[in-house]
Amino acid sequence: MDLAILTELSELNPKNDQIFKRALDSPHHGRPKQVKLSKKSLDLDCTICGDHAIGFNYDVLSCASCKAFFRRNANQSLEKLRCLTGHGKCSVAHDSHRKCPRCRLDRCLNAGMRKDFIRTEEEKQRRKQRLEENRSISLKRSSISESTNSSLTSPPAHVVPKSESHTESFDDIDRLLMDMNKDDNNIFHESDDLNEIEDMLFGTLPIDDWLTIENVRSIFVSNFQNNQPQSNDNNNNNDDVTDHDSALVVWSHWASKIGLQLINFFGQIDEFEKLNDEDRFLLVKFNMFSLFPIFKCYIYKTADEYYLSEKNKREEGHCRPLQACSSRERIHENFQNIMLSLFPMTEQDPVLFSLIMLIFIFSQGLAMNENQPPLKDELVVHRAQNHYIKLLWNYLINKKGETYTYKYFNELLLIIFRIQIVSNESREYFRKQFIASNAMDKMAPLMQTFLNIS
Repeated sequence: MDLAILTELSELNPKNDQIFKRALDSPHHGRPKQVKLSKKSLDLDCTICGDHAIGFNYDVLSCASCKAFFRRNANQSLEKLRCLTGHGKCSVAHDSHRKCPRCRLDRCLNAGMRKDFIRTEEEKQRRKQRLEENRSISLKRSSISESTNSSLTSPPAHVVPKSESHTESFDDIDRLLMDMNKDDNNIFHESDDLNEIEDMLFGTLPIDDWLTIENVRSIFVSNFQNNQPQSNDNNNNNDDVTDHDSALVVWSHWASKIGLQLINFFGQIDEFEKLNDEDRFLLVKFNMFSLFPIFKCYIYKTADEYYLSEKNKREEGHCRPLQACSSRERIHENFQNIMLSLFPMTEQDPVLFSLIMLIFIFSQGLAMNENQPPLKDELVVHRAQNHYIKLLWNYLINKKGETYTYKYFNELLLIIFRIQIVSNESREYFRKQFIASNAMDKMAPLMQTFLNIS
């Protein structure tokens, strides 16, 4: 993706889509290549003893032996574990004939191994009981599914038109997901080997997953950490907001700057760059608008900071030209509610931000636009999205545990529904406002692509 070509979009051009396609399809001239981690380039030795590491155990790259040692001894009193030499500097290398348990435990703790990742016997018993209960639930569901299988093949009495489904209220979505939570709140993956499940789900992230996650995180941070739009949303052009048209123009340039940053980020992701040229263009054109609330959440850091910024803008009157419309006020209120939901879910974690954004950009039909052309290679896009969904799942399992991850994905699904509705409404609102205004010649041309203004 050549950002030099994208600069042409800073000037009005009736063929913005064509310029945009050229930018997405061009090679990466003039842009530093992101250094990609690999198994060969990364030191995969155990942090504790130097033996071959099997993955991240209890938050530290370690071998199977040190993982088992820490699980057995992490909660031991340090006073009871005495150093063999009394100096506290014993070698704990993997080829040592006898390893000092005190020095080995000290090495584990100093390396960052976390005691809170180890389950107590009570937690293990509760988990075992839940697994048994879930087996019973699964058997009941299986019998119910078989008994109702014939009814599922009968034609529905009423099919809701696609246009009506787009206007489904937030309350209906909430009720739907609350029902899901009632049924699935304590559902866990089943396995006959409980110990294997515990090891897999709590404390270990496969090295391949970690390498990919670290690559994505570093790309995200390098693009956004020191190069963000100003938190006032208007890119320091508030003095130019004097009426409705000028407010639209300032907003379009702020949104265009975010769009360019996001395009640069996606352009450094292998799965995105390998897509069909036309598919890359369609995904960015129709999905970019839905990414704005996620990016704003990263800019503001906390809900308090967001509220303070909104309060200052109201007091200074910068948003007044756009607040006269009741439709805009409703969209803004729904947008705020989405932001409040995103703050606790993202935790200002670059990994969560980057993975969620990638899941969004690879989504087919996210814009709910019936005029969106079909993708050339839907299967490749589907596989790319599934890859990052799996990474997000594994990352959360390793970081928070399984119960939290199930609830997180339910909440994420709800937020996706909300973002779809609000993004669709706001896209139409701004599109109509620009078409009806006298500001088309000053509008950021990239936004003409995102708003589908020809």
